[in-house]
Amino acid sequence: MTNPSPPAELRLQGLLLADHIYRDQGSSKYVIAGTFHQLNVATFPITFARTIGVFVSLSGLNGKTSIDLEFVDTSSGEVLMRTQSLEVSCDDPDFPVEFAIEVPPLPLPHAGRYLFRLAADGTVVGTVAVSVRAPGEEG
Repeated sequence: MTNPSPPAELRLQGLLLADHIYRDQGSSKYVIAGTFHQLNVATFPITFARTIGVFVSLSGLNGKTSIDLEFVDTSSGEVLMRTQSLEVSCDDPDFPVEFAIEVPPLPLPHAGRYLFRLAADGTVVGTVAVSVRAPGEEG
């Protein structure tokens, strides 16, 4: 009798913010346009006027996993936006699972640093920071 292999470790391979993300029907490839790490707005407080795409690539999944994405104000720790949980499934831990999440217009109470925080089954697997500025601020 052989010993079963140890469970694969979940690995975040990609977490990108972009203006637009879509999946090409012919090739099934994701097309990611306008990646960024900074938002410029006119004044505060404000709700960012458009949606943002978040591209995620994970490996090490085995079975069903619940994915959650939060937008967090780093100065207070307050969660300003949380997506509805998304269930992903994969039976081959060596095969990456890729998907895109469109987040609604974001509340931005002040200039500063914010995080998108990605969790799998309640465990944070990665973050990506975004800096928010008004005109005339140093970046």
